[in-house]
Amino acid sequence: MSQKVCALFAGQSVQEAGMGVELLKRPAARAVIERLKPSLGPDLEALLTTTPDDVLAKTFNAQRAIHASHVAHWLVWRAAHPELELDGAIGHSMGVVAALVAAESLTLEDSAVFIAARAKAFADCCAAFTEPMGLAAVSADDFRDVVESAGEVPGVSVALWNTVGRGTLGGTLAALEAYAAKARAEDWPVKVKILKVEGPYHTAAFAPAQAPLRAVLARLDVRPPKVPVYMGTSGRAETDPARIRELLVEQTVACERHLDAVRAAYAAGCRSFVEVSFKPQPVTWLTEQLTAEDGARLPGVEAVAVTTPELSS
Repeated sequence: MSQKVCALFAGQSVQEAGMGVELLKRPAARAVIERLKPSLGPDLEALLTTTPDDVLAKTFNAQRAIHASHVAHWLVWRAAHPELELDGAIGHSMGVVAALVAAESLTLEDSAVFIAARAKAFADCCAAFTEPMGLAAVSADDFRDVVESAGEVPGVSVALWNTVGRGTLGGTLAALEAYAAKARAEDWPVKVKILKVEGPYHTAAFAPAQAPLRAVLARLDVRPPKVPVYMGTSGRAETDPARIRELLVEQTVACERHLDAVRAAYAAGCRSFVEVSFKPQPVTWLTEQLTAEDGARLPGVEAVAVTTPELSS
């Protein structure tokens, strides 16, 4: 990779039963998992190997398993490529914590402490909901139209803005179904799919998670990252530890502007985007993110997906 390199990490939803079976056959990866267990729990290995999909999909389980998978994959691959010069890191939603590890802003152990607190805080919010809530994936030619139309349905807000035409809305299931019904009735050029998740992440419904996350961050050493971390909460490069702490708290309720983060990395000169994962996701979105106003792809982009069998290659 001769161009500026940016690491990518996925958010919640990429969990899958058995996601760590092959990973844990590698001694270096198993060593990482052992370092995570004191904070992420003694059930971590089971989450990565034998836990069924319906149990793994629970917020408390998914966030812990995904983070463990992220950092184990990254650290094993990074050790095999010491010559790699990283120029930036991006994490989609909870993936930003792995991005902070890659940028050496958080130690592996501190990242586990934070993810454990985040997973619990988010799960506690979900358990406290008095009515069914969730997310809806929405696609259109231009997601800006979705942002505008969301304001027409009470109780619906924009939760994630992933690509030029794709993102998610959050709210009560009743409100999301009302949005989908209105879109059908008025023949809006959008596709709506209600997602099977426990809550509307990145919306005001998760405000109660802020206090516990602020408390745990006060105990952790957030250092200046060695490379910029492009955070979806701000949509730009972040290097100041105090600002990073603030954004990690704000992320609970703020729209995740992943599209802006990727475009900021490109504007800073990043051209090679690499995702090391059992099932790459955000690297596959690049062709829908790095485009000009006329839809033409921006030049020079290299998308590299490294899966578990390729860790040492």
